[in-house]
Amino acid sequence: MTIAPLPSKFLLATVGIAKNNQLLATALGVPVCPVLSVKKSLSFGKQSGQSQPSLNHAIAGTQAVLAWGQKPSAKQAQKLANQRNLPLWTAEDGFLRSLDSGIKSRYGASFVLDDVGIYFDLRAPSRLEWLLANRAADFDDDKQQRAKYLIHKIIAHKLSKYNPSLTLATNLPTDLYLVIDQVAGDASIAGAGASDENFFAMLLNACQSAMVNGGQVCIKAHPASNFGFLVNSTGKLHAQAVNYLSSHGISQDAIDRILIIKQAVNPIALLENAKAIYTVSSHLGFEALMLGKSVASFGMSWYAGLGLTDDTYLQDNPAMRDLYQQVKARRAALGLTTVTLERAFFAAYIDYSYYADPATAKACQIETVIDYLIRNRDQQSFVAGDVLAYDFSRWKTGFVKGFSQFPQTQLKFKSKTKMRLFFTDQYNAKRAKKDDQKALSGLPVDTKYLVWGLAAKRKLANKIHTYQNQSNPAIICMEDGFIRSNGLGATLLEPLSVVMDDVGIYYDATAPSRLEMILQSIDLTDEQAKRAAVLQQTLLANQVSKYNVGTHNDQLGAQIAKLKQANPSATIHLVVGQVEDDASVQNCTSIIKTNADLLKRVRADHPNDIIIYKPHPDIEAGLRLGKVDDQMLKLADIIAHDTAMPQCLAVVNVVQTISSLTGFEALLRGVSVVCYGLPFYAGFGLTTDIIEPDNMPKLAAIARRQRQTPLSLSALIHGTLIDYPVYRLPHGHGLASVEQVIDYLYQSTHAKPTPTLAKRISRFAKTKFMQLRKFTI
Repeated sequence: MTIAPLPSKFLLATVGIAKNNQLLATALGVPVCPVLSVKKSLSFGKQSGQSQPSLNHAIAGTQAVLAWGQKPSAKQAQKLANQRNLPLWTAEDGFLRSLDSGIKSRYGASFVLDDVGIYFDLRAPSRLEWLLANRAADFDDDKQQRAKYLIHKIIAHKLSKYNPSLTLATNLPTDLYLVIDQVAGDASIAGAGASDENFFAMLLNACQSAMVNGGQVCIKAHPASNFGFLVNSTGKLHAQAVNYLSSHGISQDAIDRILIIKQAVNPIALLENAKAIYTVSSHLGFEALMLGKSVASFGMSWYAGLGLTDDTYLQDNPAMRDLYQQVKARRAALGLTTVTLERAFFAAYIDYSYYADPATAKACQIETVIDYLIRNRDQQSFVAGDVLAYDFSRWKTGFVKGFSQFPQTQLKFKSKTKMRLFFTDQYNAKRAKKDDQKALSGLPVDTKYLVWGLAAKRKLANKIHTYQNQSNPAIICMEDGFIRSNGLGATLLEPLSVVMDDVGIYYDATAPSRLEMILQSIDLTDEQAKRAAVLQQTLLANQVSKYNVGTHNDQLGAQIAKLKQANPSATIHLVVGQVEDDASVQNCTSIIKTNADLLKRVRADHPNDIIIYKPHPDIEAGLRLGKVDDQMLKLADIIAHDTAMPQCLAVVNVVQTISSLTGFEALLRGVSVVCYGLPFYAGFGLTTDIIEPDNMPKLAAIARRQRQTPLSLSALIHGTLIDYPVYRLPHGHGLASVEQVIDYLYQSTHAKPTPTLAKRISRFAKTKFMQLRKFTI
């Protein structure tokens, strides 16, 4: 058998395949074209009087028809293939698909593609059989190591086909005889040559093994189906299964002790508790093999008959023996008899599968999808359940959903009460109080709350105490991330990253935060350290900053050179201006609270050095408070107006800051940093911290940040930019990685189109609104 080349274009008999699998064409790398959509397009063209090509011309270049598994629509695909004299290919979900089931999610990340049959129907050949045979003969050490690494990562992070929140199989014995029930009528059952008899025999075998060796028989029912072969809609054994067990000598007491798990639990966590697994055709059987478990086959699955499973039932049962021997003979003709786990994995997960990253909507390798699933599954677990987004500005609701709306999250919004211009302040306050009472009363105790910023968190905590008498509600504080956007947040530009902190917030040094806890305990693996080192180089190569604003100041170098000529030994200090009423300044434990006082202090401490003062871009844009008067600005030698921060950092020796993120960016570049407050990166030995002996809040924070080993710069980078924030792209589905956001912001392939006139007018209006708002709040 030879492997066919991938067609240049697929024709679909129904629109559902493309509609329900938005990334299918991306993963395959070729167009998929529903014939019905083409016909509708041609019909519309005729109605509009336009000259239209024929159907044949419109679908020219199509080389094959694509069916989806063995669904009823596959018959329509076969009919279309016959009509157009085209070969039929079959696609299906891959083995690492999505967070939720295919019924709910249209953004599956993996697919399998077969020009011969389909992997779960062993009654006929499939492309996977050829690939298994190929890998049995062609498998070098690099492929072996890659397969081992991927298997380890999938198991370590407990990934499966569907990946809901990491609900573990707790309080279960570790000597389970685990029987995998399946959805009644699933095509893979017929493809495995099985019937309900196979399931009954499978359960009987597990009961007999438990009686002889001791242990607990457990049935894992399919959580998305009301009817399995063993478990009915009420979560109990079917009467037929009970009768079968009774007629084969299993006592009623033993039947009553069978444990049935109906709810969704993490499959890998469940398999870890089993000493033996019994399956007909479920892919959980192969995942059990990846865990090194014993798997007994009671149907002819793609991984059965390869020397990996116990096939006693298939060999001895008359109803299964013929199919088993046919499959063995078919494989033997390809030179395939046995295969190692790593070769089987490589053939199925890499050779047979196609992947697309939902975060970027690009084709990718399996490694990228694994990281995507880990990242999104972990964030889903973080915000699973009822979540009330409280008092968010209406313009923020879109991106808040992007960062926190997951299949297992019931997200609701309580927007800010609109203040009526012609109503009194007292009346508006009553309206706001009424809205709060309505939104916060009667909520479930386990409700999570999402707010923007520390001030909102503190206010909400008081209101929840008032309306619900809760003293410690679960409030998640959201704020801009450290690599935010190409523009200022004050102009209402949506962020590409945020932080979501359920402990505190990173800029509040007066209390613990999730980031502080991460940095206090982080210990990088070699792989994580390597990633952090590469990320650091990427940040420097692309001159990444938070807002990525400012221009190149052609005069800066000349100004510094002139000053250095007059004073060659002078140290160059960068004094970083901040928004003075910002929570990061007010809660960083600094005695100095204004830009003028900071500039005055640095000049007093370094009277003969060169000082560059960099105003905050929001202040320069007239959007926030913190402008330094002209007289005080004379303390600086250079004012770096509208200058990109990376350019400033490239020419200075020391950064002087209250609590600015610029200090972190300076550390990345090997620049010394002096902190007057205690920003998140201070207190770990990487900065020079000004610590007043009577500043108790600062001393308490320093004590919290003590580590057994010094914090490395790589650990700071990993904790701050990888572990703590979450990222997303405007066109993506789900969360992205920090590397993908940097690529989006800086690579020319993602060059943004010039905004339309309407967009530019809208941006201008937003900016003016924020400038006026500064003086009215």
